[in-house]
Amino acid sequence: MDYLYIKNRKDSKNFVRIKTNLKFNQCIHEFASQTAWKPVYSDAYSFNNGVYTRYRLTTWQFFLLFFFSYKFQVKMSNGMIWYPFATKRGYLSFSYRSDNGFTKKMRHKQAIAVILAGFVNFFYPFKRPILIFEKLSERAQESGFSYFKYVSEKSIQDKYFFLIKRTAHDFEKVSHMNNIVIHGSFKHFYLLIRSKLFISSETPGHSYFWRENMGYTANIVKTKPYVFLQHGVLGFKKLDNIFYNDRLTAPVCLITSSQFEQDIVTQNLGYAANRSPITGLARWDLIDLKRERTNRRDKILLFYTWRPWLDDVDDETFDKSEYLSSISESIQLIKQMNLDKQIVVMMHPKMHIILSKKEISSIKLWTDSDGPLNELMSSVALLITDYSSLAWEAYYREIPVIFDMFDQQRYEKEVGSYIDLNRIPFGSKVVDKISDNVQQIIAQDYQMTEEELQAKGTYFAFQDQNASQRIHDVIQNIDLRAINREKRRLIVRAAFRIIFKR
Repeated sequence: MDYLYIKNRKDSKNFVRIKTNLKFNQCIHEFASQTAWKPVYSDAYSFNNGVYTRYRLTTWQFFLLFFFSYKFQVKMSNGMIWYPFATKRGYLSFSYRSDNGFTKKMRHKQAIAVILAGFVNFFYPFKRPILIFEKLSERAQESGFSYFKYVSEKSIQDKYFFLIKRTAHDFEKVSHMNNIVIHGSFKHFYLLIRSKLFISSETPGHSYFWRENMGYTANIVKTKPYVFLQHGVLGFKKLDNIFYNDRLTAPVCLITSSQFEQDIVTQNLGYAANRSPITGLARWDLIDLKRERTNRRDKILLFYTWRPWLDDVDDETFDKSEYLSSISESIQLIKQMNLDKQIVVMMHPKMHIILSKKEISSIKLWTDSDGPLNELMSSVALLITDYSSLAWEAYYREIPVIFDMFDQQRYEKEVGSYIDLNRIPFGSKVVDKISDNVQQIIAQDYQMTEEELQAKGTYFAFQDQNASQRIHDVIQNIDLRAINREKRRLIVRAAFRIIFKR
């Protein structure tokens, strides 16, 4: 073949032609430099008789890229990482992403840890530990930490470990505790293989390295049995298809907060009720509602979620985005109201940088170094957000919410929601100017309406501090042997499909 045709997954039409007279695995740098790659994923096509078809790898190429794609990584001049990889159907694709910090030294540790853990699992398959972590292994402030705190205090018989990066702002909070594992250490890689179960408010990939999706360890991580604690109530954002019940990557248990949420899981994701138990979120164990109601609430928090279509875009594209312009306008409108409360903005780091450049005086840009989000929320009088599950926590804490859904049509198309965004169950939605909504909340003395408070029980089955206990009872009854037998069956079927249906 003389050419490959490359199409970015965010571009439905344009193909870029690349010469392939040299084998890509021999001249990888030359292959990578032939075009201006775009984030995050691109796919390779062949072009025959006027038709583009996905380029299928040979069996040898497939196994080479499936297990050793990291050997073909190229560090681009702009600091981005590029590499080819094999999809599960045996096609050739490419990743172009930011550096995730996975060094060669770490890979050497991983290689030894994988061998040792595999050996121990084979000869001593008993008393395997459980690994707990949170977002990107950088936090200790959500449901993962709350549950780990519970099992640590109760001296549970099983061995539980909490994974976190040494550079994380929350590291000092947990450094004095037992069974803390440093991300990137030998013990980290060992436990990825040795652990019998993951417990997290995020997907298993957050225990590894961002978008490191190829190789033996990455695939062990992806298929490891795990309990999904969630970091917020489902509703405003659809889950990725990896959560669907029929997927190998689905959690063995998906925690829910009410019959309302369990219905979403059973009806949309295909789970049985016993795999989506109603326990409440472990993170809410850290909230004392009686004390919350007496707190001094002196902040207005703006918390907008990131958009997947902005992942790794260049600065020029981001500067022209509706996301930046709409949020900046909302901030300025609220500033002009001269409110008697501190305005706090907490968003994606890239957004913070841009806002800092605009010198937004009297606005506090909140980062992890300023403290955990759950502590910040205890002093918030009003939350302004778009589609964030943080809105549900505000509702739980009885904080009024304003929804600024400026790009609703695109969001519904590219992300999706389980509820009708035109009929949100609580809070108010911006129709014209956000200042109109703020004035309404001021008129309510920063209180939720009586109707919202009466409906609260519909969305929160429990309002105590015992969710971790209920979650632990659920975990104790999980039949991991049966689950692992089923996973092995699915893995064998997938392997046969890859090998014999090429």
